[in-house]
Amino acid sequence: MTSFYAPNHLKHIAGLEKRFGPVSDEVATGLRSLVRVICQHEDPVEAIPFLERCLAIEEALHGSEATLSDLNTWIGQAGGVEFEDLEPLQLRRLAVKTEVFGETSNQVAAECQALAQRYGSNVPYRKARALLERSIAIKEKLHGADSVEVAEAVDLLAETSARLEKWKDVEADLQRSLELKEKIFGARSEQVARSLLAAAIVYANASKLQQSGTRHERIRKAVSAFDSGLNLLEERFGPDSFEVQNALEAMIRAYVECREFRRAEPLLKRLLAIREKAYGNDAPALLWILTELAKGYAEESVDEAEPMLERSFAMLRMLLDAKKPIFRPGIANLPGNGDGVLEQLVRASDRFRSNLRKRWGAAG
Repeated sequence: MTSFYAPNHLKHIAGLEKRFGPVSDEVATGLRSLVRVICQHEDPVEAIPFLERCLAIEEALHGSEATLSDLNTWIGQAGGVEFEDLEPLQLRRLAVKTEVFGETSNQVAAECQALAQRYGSNVPYRKARALLERSIAIKEKLHGADSVEVAEAVDLLAETSARLEKWKDVEADLQRSLELKEKIFGARSEQVARSLLAAAIVYANASKLQQSGTRHERIRKAVSAFDSGLNLLEERFGPDSFEVQNALEAMIRAYVECREFRRAEPLLKRLLAIREKAYGNDAPALLWILTELAKGYAEESVDEAEPMLERSFAMLRMLLDAKKPIFRPGIANLPGNGDGVLEQLVRASDRFRSNLRKRWGAAG
């Protein structure tokens, strides 16, 4: 025992046991007080033995429902606790809620989701998936198979599969989500558009670690899903809308991340044209787009690299030299592939000149 507060509290609790008996509300109250103090001032893990003893007394006296309050309190204070210490108590809370509210209840569905998200960030994927499928089954009974609640739960299932890179499951989950949203909201709805765009980004991300044939297939699916989703957004909001711009930006990032510059280039050019029209040719919002174009052209050693690098450097210099450079603090954190914008442009320039020397050397 390493708790500073435990010895004195345990002496007090021993006195309560002699006076009221070991299984009494008074002893439970003393243990609860000790748990609260440890959670407030020390590591909540140190409180677990006293919490379990308190829960056993409460259950013996008043039934399992009486333990929910103390379980909720401790779990709510256990944000930094290792999952292996948290898991038994969260499973216990799930069992209690199942007993108290019944399997087919919103409380059990929510607890399954909460526990699955803990599993999903701590690798036991199959446990997380089983809990999410359990939650979906409950929501289908409560709200109907084609309901918003079920669609949201399926989205969480797809998100968990994608985060842990279970790509076969991801594809099935995304298709399931898409079909649900088409039934609920309509085939040309905004929700379907966003589902398609999310699928496109997942397919692009899935291509990064795949072999050549599989990679091309993933990229093909990404392109198809993105085009379909973007068409729906354009139809609903207009070709130059913020919704379309946000979709272009998200897909550009995904393509750049998986080194598919040729896929990103037309999207970058389109987004650049939209924002030049909206904000002017020297707007700060253009800098990251110009930088990505410059980097891609430099990597591929094409003629567009030099003028794009020159324009990017000129814009960066203008922003930094302004009399009131309100944009200066944000420049280092602009969207891009790591490091600051200046560092990215310098590397791209070096790459372009290196490729140029190789080309002239080969020509000579």
